[in-house]
Amino acid sequence: MNRRSLLLATPALTLPAIARAQGAFPDRPIRVVIGYPAGGGTDTVGRPIMQRLSEHLRVPVIVENRGGANGNIAMEYMTRVEPDGYTIFMGDAGNLGITHALYPNLPFDTQRDFVGVAQLTAGPVVLVIAGNVPASTLAEWTALLKARPDAFNFGSAGVGSGPHLFYESWRRAAGVSMTHVPYRGTGPALAGLLAGDVHMMIGNYGVFRGAHEAGRVKVLAISTPARHPNLPDIPTAREAGTDWGVIGFNGIIAPRRIPADRRQALEDGFRHVIGLPEIQAQLLSFGSLADFAPGAELDRRMAAERESWTRLVREANIQAE
Repeated sequence: MNRRSLLLATPALTLPAIARAQGAFPDRPIRVVIGYPAGGGTDTVGRPIMQRLSEHLRVPVIVENRGGANGNIAMEYMTRVEPDGYTIFMGDAGNLGITHALYPNLPFDTQRDFVGVAQLTAGPVVLVIAGNVPASTLAEWTALLKARPDAFNFGSAGVGSGPHLFYESWRRAAGVSMTHVPYRGTGPALAGLLAGDVHMMIGNYGVFRGAHEAGRVKVLAISTPARHPNLPDIPTAREAGTDWGVIGFNGIIAPRRIPADRRQALEDGFRHVIGLPEIQAQLLSFGSLADFAPGAELDRRMAAERESWTRLVREANIQAE
């Protein structure tokens, strides 16, 4: 699925010619590839950030959704683009830390072929059940799953996606079993949850916010050790009785051969955007936390996440479909 959206082209079109030296980077549109369909967690978080980046850099920033195979299709595509800084990739824990745990023979390697540009967010995911499920707390939901093993379904953005592995880590901590139903992205999975085809999801709160406020889903717990400032009534999983916690993140990577000065220019641009109070407030409203880190730190995080999730995949004997 390809869907392109031009974000805030007007500033670049009206910028006086003298304001930017000829040949300076960037002097033409930047594409940000996302490996999921529009409407998913990464897409929801990314679009306002890219709008502000467009304003700051004074060039159009184009979000391009290339969904499929947990983002692997998009990441393989990224290995073929010109490493000039004009095409970059925005991913999540599934793309940047988990994918190689399930797909050891991919035609790309995140550590070999890419380099971190900037971490943008780091924060909780939420555990959500359909509004018609007869449970109101995490303890009640866990008890229901134990009383009726394999009677319920869990929906994710795909095999090996962040939500899938987050679920697997929670399932093992809670001692329950469910049938996993993979979709081609979080947006389609949410549609399945609202239609009653699946009963539970885990993901960024921003994905579920509208359905939650409309009473169509129940948010039972949050994954971080402390409650979220914008979700004070949602208990942590540990408060709700399950010794479980994960931290999701979003980051920007680029082809490894990107010129160092262009990588730095992009890193500086994202540092500025993530520092904006209005962006921090907007991310909070999505249930995310603005958490900028430079590209080198993102590289270290990707390596550490890959190691830990590979260990879980092996222990749980999870197989890619």
